[in-house]
Amino acid sequence: MTTGQNTVGDVFSAGAEEFHRWSPTLWDPVGEATAGVAALAAGESVLDACCGAGASALPAARAVGPAGRVDAVDLADGLLAIGERRAREEGLANIRFQRHEVTSWPVPGDGYDVVQCALGVFFFPDMDRDSAALTRMLRPGGRFVVTVWEKGALGGWQSALREAVLTERDLPDRPQREQLARIDTADTLAAWLTDLGGSEPRVVRRRFDAPLTPKTGWVLAIGSGTRGMLAGLSPAAVERVRAEFSARLTAGAVTDLDVRVLVGTARFSG
Repeated sequence: MTTGQNTVGDVFSAGAEEFHRWSPTLWDPVGEATAGVAALAAGESVLDACCGAGASALPAARAVGPAGRVDAVDLADGLLAIGERRAREEGLANIRFQRHEVTSWPVPGDGYDVVQCALGVFFFPDMDRDSAALTRMLRPGGRFVVTVWEKGALGGWQSALREAVLTERDLPDRPQREQLARIDTADTLAAWLTDLGGSEPRVVRRRFDAPLTPKTGWVLAIGSGTRGMLAGLSPAAVERVRAEFSARLTAGAVTDLDVRVLVGTARFSG
């Protein structure tokens, strides 16, 4: 779920194992929802952009079967290695994990039947420009599938983490937060897909139960993009942030991650 800046890929690579500990209860359900809305058929070709550890790429590979193919592309080496391991364990021979800038990935033949990107487009340096580049990788009539956090999702966990970090440092505005805010409702996501040139936009809402404790909440904090909020802090400062974060989760009785996503899809004529 990383994108076009090496620094973003490095952040996710550094926390790859912590990231993967959340795969069963967070990333994999979101990935399954993404591939489900994509409505993949046997024999189709898929580009999974910002693939991470394969949460949406692996179910895509199962859906398209031996006659299909999935190219899973990311910049986070640590996550790609986990994805490759998972594919081997499942015996999936129709998927390849590649480290590459997704917006300049070489398109095979006439393009992909589906380009999907789960929780990645808002990390792009320019969400509109870079997402448009992905749509141009589709064959005429192909589907672009995007999963984003719904407005308010992860609220209790995210607020506790931000407030804890602010006890040690100022936090600059994060471009990805601003970009996500443009597409975090069903209406705005559908309108954005239309503005990109898509037709027949459809948005599906999914919600998952994800129990949360201070311990698992911290694993997520250092195993996702929020790890970057801690960059440059001393080990002692990071430990103070962890303790403050845990205290805030406990005081706020935050025991659920509040996982809500929107999966949008549209067709592109090429």
